[in-house]
Amino acid sequence: MRSSDHKNKFLLTNREREVFELLVQDKTTRDIAQQLFISEKTVRNHISNVMYCETHNR
Repeated sequence: MRSSDHKNKFLLTNREREVFELLVQDKTTRDIAQQLFISEKTVRNHISNVMYCETHNR
């Protein structure tokens, strides 16, 4: 594994990973927020962060 590959593997926080895993299970923003006890706005922020990391680390 290249050094940059190893570094990119851990760019998401644990919470962002949790949100992403629920998102790919076809959960809604509301479902995710209720399950994780966070606001829908926070869920949307986490999704935005995940998408930003995906597009800027290729």
